[in-house]
Amino acid sequence: MKAKRTYKDSLFRDIFNNKRRLQRIYEALTGKHISLSDITITTLRGTFFEDIKNDISFMAGNQHIILMEHQSTLSENMPLRMLWYIAKLYRQRVDPDAPYKKTRIALPAPHFYMFYNGKDDAPAKWTMRLSDAFEENGNTLELVVTVFNINYAKNSELLQKCHDLKCYSIFVDQVRKEVAAGKTLRQAISQAIKYCQEHDLLADYFAKKEQEEVFDMVSFKWDWNRAMEVRAEEAAEQAAAKASAETADAKTTEFVIRMLKKNYSCDEIVELAGTTKDNIIRIAQMNKLAYN
Repeated sequence: MKAKRTYKDSLFRDIFNNKRRLQRIYEALTGKHISLSDITITTLRGTFFEDIKNDISFMAGNQHIILMEHQSTLSENMPLRMLWYIAKLYRQRVDPDAPYKKTRIALPAPHFYMFYNGKDDAPAKWTMRLSDAFEENGNTLELVVTVFNINYAKNSELLQKCHDLKCYSIFVDQVRKEVAAGKTLRQAISQAIKYCQEHDLLADYFAKKEQEEVFDMVSFKWDWNRAMEVRAEEAAEQAAAKASAETADAKTTEFVIRMLKKNYSCDEIVELAGTTKDNIIRIAQMNKLAYN
């Protein structure tokens, strides 16, 4: 069986899990000011398969909870993933017995954002809806994700409003340009870091990071579809192993029963069947057979 892997942090997540940067991105998205003291980071920190892990989520006071995902590959299942994330976050916030109380529970209103910087053509801004996945109309559940294309463009309204997002976008753009010019990914990242430091683009962040750490985060790509494939493969391997063990147990049981009916002793069956004496006695008792 394959070893289970942990879900590495992406560069986006590492950069923006920071209150000061979240303050600026919140103000760019909503047009509202928020103090640092009103920001509480709530990012889920599960592992690759064992639990849910989102990119970034934070509380804005007690009124809003903001969920942000960064994607380089478009997935129409983002609203469903956001539903899982917000359910997990609410379960962390609310006492398990509280929903059964008579008085209504006050909840922070969720806002869902996705930042896309893949290579496929995409508009500057659009929305994704959970209801698009339903096979019938007239549903009573909706979740809307606002998607922003953050590929570097000088006319991008959001990038102009949020300098940190603009810096990140320029870094990614520089990496792609260096790769296109024939550099290896490692060389491209090194050059992009140097460019950002020289032009004061997230210079404080890159000053604290080793290039190898940045390379590790950039080179690791979260592929949701592949994750599900790997999980299915792992489940299939476990099921096959379990089925094989059950088949072997059934054959052993069948053989032991035949030997008991022929009055073989437990010691003789142990040698012939390759099982334990306790197991033979258990099989005999379950089938109401004599043993000695």
